[in-house]
Amino acid sequence: MSPNRSWAAYPSTYRAKEMKMLAGWISAGESGSVVGLLGSGRSNLLGFLCYRPEVIQNYLLSQVGSVAVIPVDLNNLPAPDLSALYRVIIRSFYRVRDQFDQNLQEKIVEAYQESRAEQDSFLAQSALQDLILPFQSQQIRVILVLNRFDRFCQMATPQMANTLRGLRDEFKDTITYIAGMTQEVAYWPDPSALGEMYELLDNYICWVGAMDGEDAQNLIERATAAASDPPTDTDLKTMITLTGAYPSLLRTTCNWWLITEDKPPHLCWVETLLVERSIQHRLVQIWQGLTQEEQFVLSELQKLQAMKASIKDRANDKPKNFNQIYQGFIEGHLKILTGLATKGLLRQIETDWQIRADLLAVFIARVEGRGRGRIWLDEQTGEIYQGETLLKDLTALEKSVLSFLIQHPRISHTKTDLIVNTWPDELRQQGVTDSSLYQLVSTLRKQIEPNPSEPSYLITWRGKPEGGYQFFPEGRPK
Repeated sequence: MSPNRSWAAYPSTYRAKEMKMLAGWISAGESGSVVGLLGSGRSNLLGFLCYRPEVIQNYLLSQVGSVAVIPVDLNNLPAPDLSALYRVIIRSFYRVRDQFDQNLQEKIVEAYQESRAEQDSFLAQSALQDLILPFQSQQIRVILVLNRFDRFCQMATPQMANTLRGLRDEFKDTITYIAGMTQEVAYWPDPSALGEMYELLDNYICWVGAMDGEDAQNLIERATAAASDPPTDTDLKTMITLTGAYPSLLRTTCNWWLITEDKPPHLCWVETLLVERSIQHRLVQIWQGLTQEEQFVLSELQKLQAMKASIKDRANDKPKNFNQIYQGFIEGHLKILTGLATKGLLRQIETDWQIRADLLAVFIARVEGRGRGRIWLDEQTGEIYQGETLLKDLTALEKSVLSFLIQHPRISHTKTDLIVNTWPDELRQQGVTDSSLYQLVSTLRKQIEPNPSEPSYLITWRGKPEGGYQFFPEGRPK
């Protein structure tokens, strides 16, 4: 989020839907997270928020008053300690001081000069608190934008996360956090590192994905401005249809336009673009950012879309039960379909669900190792399924362990907890070694994981004094 970027080239209506959502949080005094898969344009949205603060001001309720939007780069901490954290936040105010009146500028410069070499965390904290006080007295809401917050939490201590929550609670009427991340906090390797910040960022989530038509057109015009042959209206519509207006796919397609002199006919663009390594890379990023359940639902929807297109071409050969199959699929996976639409990968037209990007639809049709779906327990029969596949080769002990994990998902279970809750009494009395548990987990992974060496469902966690496992029934994204 460099201040040197020409944010002025973005229209004031850029990402209007998302900006209105963020304005709603700010107006209500709430914090939240902006989440987007790689290539979704999350950083662009947050950069626009930071360097075009007058836009968010226009969306706020009239009683909110003025806002100060502060981009905070927590990934450049000089040290993983509290003093460094406070000083980096103060430095963030210093870097955008020109947007404030003379009095606030003087307060910011004073706080920065006094604290920039301060190693004592108490004194650095006091300097930050004293800096926020004049904003509070002038009823200016301070929005601290913490992009790539998930990366920060990989090196931060729970104490550092808790002190952010404490700062917000002390100035609840003044401070709002907007944290940018690639996945919801539930999928982080160690959500406990968030401490009390977890609840603050999990209650309000703004997903960033595909752009609307106006934003997509603006991106194309900016990205191809140097082209000797600017895209025609037909070219532009084809680009949007193929990419679904997903930012990374659209931008990469624009780059292809710039370097390709002899463009093939539009009907050949899908195959032409799919051999481009940059396009392949972006598609893989999107795919790997999804859960196994989401991959499974997308794969099944793609099959149904292909079947529907085939039926349309052969109207007299239409299976009598196709509509029933289609509606059954939609009803059974409506929550996942809605979530994928929120992420900008699907669109709904009346009762019809479609993959937004033609490139993504063809990629899914050809991808190896399609998602295996959610692992679930049939309460009536006691059988365990993965997607629509019955896991019939489980031993009694494997079934016991997997049933327990399904009923207690996402929890960090210690090795002892698993053994106590799943091993038969007679085996536990004889003693269960760690190696016995490791062997069982290894065998389970071979049956349920697409890649047992990089598990998505049954994840190892290393706690103290003993580690254990977490289970994600939907298959955690990479």
